[in-house]
Amino acid sequence: MDVQSPIQFLSNMLEIYSPSGKEEELARFLEKELKSLGFKVWKDRAGNIYGEVGSGSPTILLCGHMDTVPGWIPVKVEADRLYGRGAVDAKASLAAMISAASIFKHETEKGRVTVAAVVEEERKARGIRQLIREGLNVDYAIFGEPSGVRNIAFAYKGKVNLRIQCKTISGHIGAQHLVDNAIEKSFDLWNMLKGTCQSYKSPHGVFYSLIPCMTHIISRRTSGGVPDFCLIDIDLRLPPTVKSKESLIIAQNVVKDFQAGNQGVSILFRVTDRVESFVAKRTTPLMDSLRKAIVEVTGGPVRFLRKTGTSDVNIFGAKLHIPVAVYGPGDARLSHTRLEYIDIPEYLASIKIYERTIDQIFSVNISGLNQQKA
Repeated sequence: MDVQSPIQFLSNMLEIYSPSGKEEELARFLEKELKSLGFKVWKDRAGNIYGEVGSGSPTILLCGHMDTVPGWIPVKVEADRLYGRGAVDAKASLAAMISAASIFKHETEKGRVTVAAVVEEERKARGIRQLIREGLNVDYAIFGEPSGVRNIAFAYKGKVNLRIQCKTISGHIGAQHLVDNAIEKSFDLWNMLKGTCQSYKSPHGVFYSLIPCMTHIISRRTSGGVPDFCLIDIDLRLPPTVKSKESLIIAQNVVKDFQAGNQGVSILFRVTDRVESFVAKRTTPLMDSLRKAIVEVTGGPVRFLRKTGTSDVNIFGAKLHIPVAVYGPGDARLSHTRLEYIDIPEYLASIKIYERTIDQIFSVNISGLNQQKA
């Protein structure tokens, strides 16, 4: 690809609206483009698209996601900024990975690069779960997420999603003093849980604290009646010191204590999703190669980031114990916003950084083999 081609490639990807569950059109586009660039291409049962170049060992997995959150943003270029839904999270990373990997299509014996474009990262990670089931044989993995061009993300918080249903006995709204209001009781329970989580607040900051967030609430009542049904969804963000099992015990104990003081209220509690936190090792050939590449292209300095969100790397890292890093262009604060854009010079720099990282890992491997032969 020439200098302009990667920009047009990303722009074409942004023009294809691909919220979670609706990635088919983008998958077809990438399948065609990967083939035209000389990749060996295949598709799995979940709808993930894979492209592979090179041969031999080691194998480097470059993994990015095709899906975005909902909400169309017109694609346009203004003052070195390319706007569009997914520009930051995370089509720029995926496009840069494909552009970088294509350079190695004529390499023989030095190593393989497998690019994976996965589905539903923004939902329940169906794509990465299927990728793991595929049993790919890889030695290193880089996940494309917006870390910023000079930063490497190595740690992500976990999460537990809860759905809590509160039921009471309804009564006439004019006699509200005689019955429990399901909405108010749900908020009482929420405040108890929020207060309990405060005791897990860390002096070391948000990343090491247990953070709850109410994400959804609906209620129901009969005409003229006091609300007798309320459902709330809660997202618990977990630090590495709190596993999902422990967070569930914390939440269940809050519900138990609340129930003991509110005999007329019925509470149903269930888990809708759970992902463990993940912390990657920072002293690996992959991290060293990526750090060196960033310095060579940008001049540095390089920062290692702890992220308060979750990503596919959480699930991958829990299953495959290989060197992993998270890297990609873009300001993560723009993710999921109405003003999402990628800085074009940063995007182009990330392509060079991916290229040099791959080349350096291949070089380290060849050097190691030569030392063994000697």
